Amino acid sequence: MHFRKIKVVFVIMLIFSGLVMSCRNKVNRDVADKSTSVEATYETKEFLEFYDRFGSDSVFQMQHIVFPLEGMKAIVDSLERPDPDFHWQKEDWVIHGPFDDMDGTFSREFVDFNGLVIEKIYDPSGTFSMERRFKKLASGWNLIYYREMGRY
Repeated sequence: MHFRKIKVVFVIMLIFSGLVMSCRNKVNRDVADKSTSVEATYETKEFLEFYDRFGSDSVFQMQHIVFPLEGMKAIVDSLERPDPDFHWQKEDWVIHGPFDDMDGTFSREFVDFNGLVIEKIYDPSGTFSMERRFKKLASGWNLIYYREMGRY
């Protein structure tokens, strides 16, 4: 009789443990589903509309750059050192057009860093690259950093 009670208690505990584990797994799956379905900032309609217009409308582009713009000028001479305090000035700005991969010569990737969108364009070897950083400010999306295409 005593052995039978132990057996019943064991079966009940086994069933209870199974129920607890399956509920816990469902909660973990639900949390994982919600976290993977979050849209990256650079995929939002708002950012994509801004980005397309930034590359096609020069007046809009100039209005959405924070000058003097922090960044880095390409190093032309191997003896040059990058200026850590360099800033692009409005009067020297060269308008940027839409992305052109030059028949597959360049690749582009976006990284969402807590609402800061970092765009990187680079050649297959990674020798030549360019970086732009966009941030949403009170006035809307703006270019806040630009590293010119060059060897880094």
